[in-house]
Amino acid sequence: MRDIVFILIGAVSGYKAITRARTDIARFRTAGETFGESHFTDTVAITPIVISINAALYFLLAQQFEHDLTVLTYGVLVGAGMWLSLIDIDTHLLPRRIVYRTIAVAMPLLVLSAFFDDAGSIVGMFIGGLGMWCMLRVLEFLSRGDLGGGDVGLGGLLGLYLGWLSYEAILVGLFASFLVGGFFAVALLVTRKANRNTHFAFGPFLIVGTLIAVLR
Repeated sequence: MRDIVFILIGAVSGYKAITRARTDIARFRTAGETFGESHFTDTVAITPIVISINAALYFLLAQQFEHDLTVLTYGVLVGAGMWLSLIDIDTHLLPRRIVYRTIAVAMPLLVLSAFFDDAGSIVGMFIGGLGMWCMLRVLEFLSRGDLGGGDVGLGGLLGLYLGWLSYEAILVGLFASFLVGGFFAVALLVTRKANRNTHFAFGPFLIVGTLIAVLR
């Protein structure tokens, strides 16, 4: 019964993510603030796919964590992560208002979860958030703009969740992000759908890498 409840919550989370993303993307396009012109979210089939993915992720979280509050806390990451990923894919934007709002929700939930679930660390959470933000800031400088400020801000959010678990999770999350992103870039080059000057949204890969580290 517990699994079914979380699957249903995940499905609702997915529906809200795709609905909010479409609204935000339309507003950004109207304001002329976008840097990408993909229309991924306009595809009709995307709605059931997003709902199914979020439902499956909530199910996996329920298997990973015994405490329900921890599942819901990481569920916030899943919902916000999908929302941000969809926006980033279509516009190459990671709105700070969404990132900061999610941080404002995530921090107290992670602190509260640490009191009921000994799997987490409040100190690790703060160190993780700051540490991942700093690492991505350095990479932003070294990449000369290939990695954007939005990715750095997102890293602060993801670091909170990874640091709450362990310092190892931060390294695994970053490694997995660049590994998956690298494979994607190579695939585009091989299929001649991109060249070396092509820019693609990296935010979704940071989120995927984080979820790999959380669910491994």
